[in-house]
Amino acid sequence: MLERGKNMCTGVKITSKENNVYWGRTQEFNMDLDYSGCVVPRNYEVKDALSSFVTKYAVLGVGVKQIPYIIADGVNEKGLCGGTFYFANYFHYSEANEVEETGRLALAGAEFVTYALSMYSSVDEVRKNANKDVAIAFADRIAGIPQHFVFQDNTGDSIVVEPSKKGEFVIIDNPVGIFTNAPTFDWHLTNLQNYAGIKQVKDEGFDYNGFEVFSPGLGSGLRGLPGDFTPQSRFIRAFYLKALSSEVNNDKAVELIFHILNSFDAPKGIMYVSGETDLQYTQYTSAYDIEKAELFVHTYDNRTIQTLKLADFDLDKDEVVHYPLVEKQQYLDLKKESKETIF
Repeated sequence: MLERGKNMCTGVKITSKENNVYWGRTQEFNMDLDYSGCVVPRNYEVKDALSSFVTKYAVLGVGVKQIPYIIADGVNEKGLCGGTFYFANYFHYSEANEVEETGRLALAGAEFVTYALSMYSSVDEVRKNANKDVAIAFADRIAGIPQHFVFQDNTGDSIVVEPSKKGEFVIIDNPVGIFTNAPTFDWHLTNLQNYAGIKQVKDEGFDYNGFEVFSPGLGSGLRGLPGDFTPQSRFIRAFYLKALSSEVNNDKAVELIFHILNSFDAPKGIMYVSGETDLQYTQYTSAYDIEKAELFVHTYDNRTIQTLKLADFDLDKDEVVHYPLVEKQQYLDLKKESKETIF
């Protein structure tokens, strides 16, 4: 199998006080890709996938110019949202002819989220139909990298879909709304047991025969929360940052996702893949209002949040539309944008 790059990503789902569902992710990679806001319409034939298919639902998400039919993460018109994440060592793909002999579509790893978002209306439909309809096959193309997938919908339902058995997906409910990379998702859930003592409140001091050992102060209850960038550590950190954060209303939900994901923002130079010029870094961070089918995204070079709404597009237009993400950093002139106050 051709491996053109390795990536690490972190995803988080939150629910607002009004019970609306939001999801976001970071995208780390060591290949410089041209990302864009992308809309794939209904009834569109995706001819360039490993197996062609015709979309049933329109999808809005983050696309890639190099493979214009691919959605790395997105949301469809019915309120299903998902993303494709790297899945080293634990994936088990099949040969395309083996999949086709079973009457199913053979897809490359990074093609599955595009297929699922354009063919299924809910998490439950993915759960019931994915193994009947498709399987992941080896493919000598950039989309053929090892991948696993996470989906959530506007009801709050969430699953993880992993090609960890040859010829089929292992589909697991996601009760925590967190997703990273390998090992398999069930391992990450079990590993949470090792961090059950994490808490918001500070550790108490201790008196030993009149000698007072002071508490180190606020934040000490979070001691042991891992700070590195391995999938195992990022899963734990994301879980507790989400679990311990204050609940928010709809108008603050996307902000909370970006605040949580800030903890996983990897600057260039801190991780080499194979040498000093082969760097893994956070190329973009995206968030979705699932109910409104709206994308929010910022890039490594431009922290200004850029948006697209599925409702603003003709969903029956027979073409995939790309809006390249603006990479030049935008700045607000405070003197122009703010009101002067004199004391």
